[in-house]
Amino acid sequence: MAPSRSSVPISNGHSEAKTAVAAKDKKSAVDSIQLENLLLRDEEIFQTSLNSDDYLDSLAPIIKNAVKSNGLNELITKLNDIVHQKDEELNQVSIESMDEINQCMETIASIHRSADELNNQFLTVHQGLNKSAFELMTRKKNYIKYKEVCNRINETHVVLTECIQVLELMNRILDLIKQTKYFSALKLIDEMTNVHIQKVDEFSFAKKIVASTPHLTKMIEDDSFENLTKWLSINLERKLRAVGEALYENLAELQDIWREQQNKHEMYRPYKLNSPVELSLRDPTLNYDIFFDESLKIPLNNVYDAILVYSTLHELDTLRDVYYKEWMKKYSRIIYPLTSASANKKEIIFSNNELDEYLKKIAAFFVMDKQLNLITKFQLRTNNQADDLWISYVSKLKPVLLFNLKRNDFYDLRELHGFKQVIGDFMQIMDSNEYYIGDLYEVLMIIFKDYFAPLIVQDFRKQYIGAMQKELYTSLQVDERRYRDVMKTLFYFKDAPFAPERVRNKFPVKFPFSEDYATFCKILHKLILKTLKFIEVYYNYEINEIINVIVNDIFEQFLGEKKGFGIAWEIEDFIRKNSTNKEVTAQSFVNLEHYIIGLMEIGKLLNVTLRQETGMGIHNIDNNGTFTLKAVETFTKLKKFSEETLYQMVDTKLQELLDLVEYEDFTPPVSERNSEANFSVKDFAMFLENLFTSIFENLSPQLRTLGLFRAYDFVSQYFLGILHDAPKYNSVFIDNFDLDIKYLEKSMQRLGDAEEAADASQGNVSIDSTFSELRQSVDLLKLDNYEEYLTNNTYRTRNFSSIKFEKGVQLISKMQGREDALLARNSSIHRSPQRSNTTNSISHSISSRNFSNLMGNKYNDEDSTPGLNLRSNPNSRPASPSPSPRADSGARSSPGLASTTGSITGSRLAQFAGRFKQNGQNDQNGE
Repeated sequence: MAPSRSSVPISNGHSEAKTAVAAKDKKSAVDSIQLENLLLRDEEIFQTSLNSDDYLDSLAPIIKNAVKSNGLNELITKLNDIVHQKDEELNQVSIESMDEINQCMETIASIHRSADELNNQFLTVHQGLNKSAFELMTRKKNYIKYKEVCNRINETHVVLTECIQVLELMNRILDLIKQTKYFSALKLIDEMTNVHIQKVDEFSFAKKIVASTPHLTKMIEDDSFENLTKWLSINLERKLRAVGEALYENLAELQDIWREQQNKHEMYRPYKLNSPVELSLRDPTLNYDIFFDESLKIPLNNVYDAILVYSTLHELDTLRDVYYKEWMKKYSRIIYPLTSASANKKEIIFSNNELDEYLKKIAAFFVMDKQLNLITKFQLRTNNQADDLWISYVSKLKPVLLFNLKRNDFYDLRELHGFKQVIGDFMQIMDSNEYYIGDLYEVLMIIFKDYFAPLIVQDFRKQYIGAMQKELYTSLQVDERRYRDVMKTLFYFKDAPFAPERVRNKFPVKFPFSEDYATFCKILHKLILKTLKFIEVYYNYEINEIINVIVNDIFEQFLGEKKGFGIAWEIEDFIRKNSTNKEVTAQSFVNLEHYIIGLMEIGKLLNVTLRQETGMGIHNIDNNGTFTLKAVETFTKLKKFSEETLYQMVDTKLQELLDLVEYEDFTPPVSERNSEANFSVKDFAMFLENLFTSIFENLSPQLRTLGLFRAYDFVSQYFLGILHDAPKYNSVFIDNFDLDIKYLEKSMQRLGDAEEAADASQGNVSIDSTFSELRQSVDLLKLDNYEEYLTNNTYRTRNFSSIKFEKGVQLISKMQGREDALLARNSSIHRSPQRSNTTNSISHSISSRNFSNLMGNKYNDEDSTPGLNLRSNPNSRPASPSPSPRADSGARSSPGLASTTGSITGSRLAQFAGRFKQNGQNDQNGE
């Protein structure tokens, strides 16, 4: 039922009356206010629904409270009142809103008309859309049909394109094969087979192509190797000469650069090319690479192509096998005339030029082998294979080199140097490429030891012999310019009288030695230089053996005593052959004194030089160590032989001069009494003075003094022997004999004064003491009365101490024409000695021992190790000094002159020799 309308205005859903009633009934069972609020919770009445769940949820507590308070009827009443009130309010609102509703209806009608118009338009559009849809469907069907046709066309185009591409690939493959680009062709075959051919495999031509692929691959494999073989022929065999030249040019450049380094830095001199020191200092860009040399124009495309082809086909082992066979064919052709089967074939003859060209070719072949292996990363050949092939080859080459070395039998150092250089350059190139060079270096050592050493010894021996034969054997006198030249190579003690500190621009300078010694020093310097020059480039190993060869096989041989090799033998032989030439014998003796000085110095120089050039001294002694050549002992003995020869020559000259002095009549008449010395004695004295002036001029003062002492003692004994050997004589003969002796004494005094002034070391012993016994013998025979000598011992001891009483009695007994001489003859119990025995005794006492015996071995000859056997060849060496003057057979010995040892036993001579021995030793120690 519709609610009743009420004219009571409603304001905000509440009236003041209701509010008051509610206040009164506040205490009633139904809370009216709460109920109204529930019903009017929304101002929009049309939006209020009593059937909603929330209203029911809110109403439930109110109903529950009303039931509890028995106020349900009241609640119903209240609800009806509220409904009635609300209906009235609604009616009032509807009446007031009618006009607005009418207006809205008109508007709705207008909208309806517009909607009809739009509907008509929509129908028109709908008809158009239906028509367009039908047309679209028709066109879509046509499109689908055309698309299917296009797809079939495209599929046909793709197939045709693939066919064309396959055919083009096939043509490209054939072109690449013709261009020898085998690996590229092989890649295209792989691409065609695995990619393109599968798309057209239903066609017959594709099936044919697939069937031909193995044959095509095999053709590429074979052609790539054939191309590699052609490459070997063109770029290996035909270019070996050019490669060899380039290798040797690079080696020359490396040698020059290293030589410059050695000249700048002395510490590098012991190290040769390819030594660790040189390699560490070498610029890596200087290492020669054949395949990067643009002048050779050697392409590697074919090599790489073959490797890639066989590697792609997994046939590298096959390639290595066939390549090895092809390489060995090239090897056999290149090493000709050596062949793989010629292991025992040694007699292959090469000249130096032919050998050089041959080894250049061999070097090029083996270097290309190593470098090609390296650049291909050892996929064709390994280093071990290259090394094994080299060892096999060099084992055949070594006997050939030794055969040619022996066959050529070099007599010229330049030719031998050329042969050595050919092998040395070849060895260094192989060493640079890390090949084994032991066999080649052994050949170089054989060249040095067995050929160079004997050859240079003979060469310098001939030079020395030539200079010795041209020698004038006079003291060398030079001007200032020549002095400087001589002193550059001369070996001498710093305190020598001709040393620069002593000369001080006093020119010309006269040396005690002759040109021979200056030449000897130059030759030794030159020998060192040439020997070191020979080993300076290639000899980098076995330094101890090299030093041993230099010292023992070159210097010791050159200076030694071996006939045909050593100059010591040549000097001895020359002295022996010229033993009668006073200039040669005397000057040779002086020269040999300086030779020994030079040999002591050359040992030191040789040790220092070898240490600088090889890094090792002789016997590896340190820098401060000294080395003495064995030749010093040899030349010391040679000097002793020269000394013997010198005094043998003096004895011979004395013998010849004394033969000029003859006494035929020992009892001349008074009319033959002379007023001056005999002319033969004068000549003898003059010759004697000249002899000693020329012979002893360059000897030391001590040697000259002792030489004069020896010679005049010899002369005095000779003339004393005349008195003892004469059967009889008279006073005229004695007076004439006295004049002769006085003349000799004056001559002796002139020579002796100069020597004694120069050599004050002899003390009180003077040269005139040698004539003491002769002088007293003459004075005895000139006495007016012999009785006092015969009877007065004190008188004899004081005035004739040098004459034994028995000899004095013998001399007096031979005097004729004197009555007091009869007493001596009657009382004499001695038989007159034979003259021959007297002279033999003199010779034995004077000549059997040489000058050095009297000196007491100034140079310690007795303690020296035997080096020069002067008595080894009796047929070529003098076995004994020359015979003494006026020697005859006989049995008489001269008392006081001869001894069982055959040495001089006279007290004055022994005293003088003892003093000289002591002074000589002091002088030697000073030196």
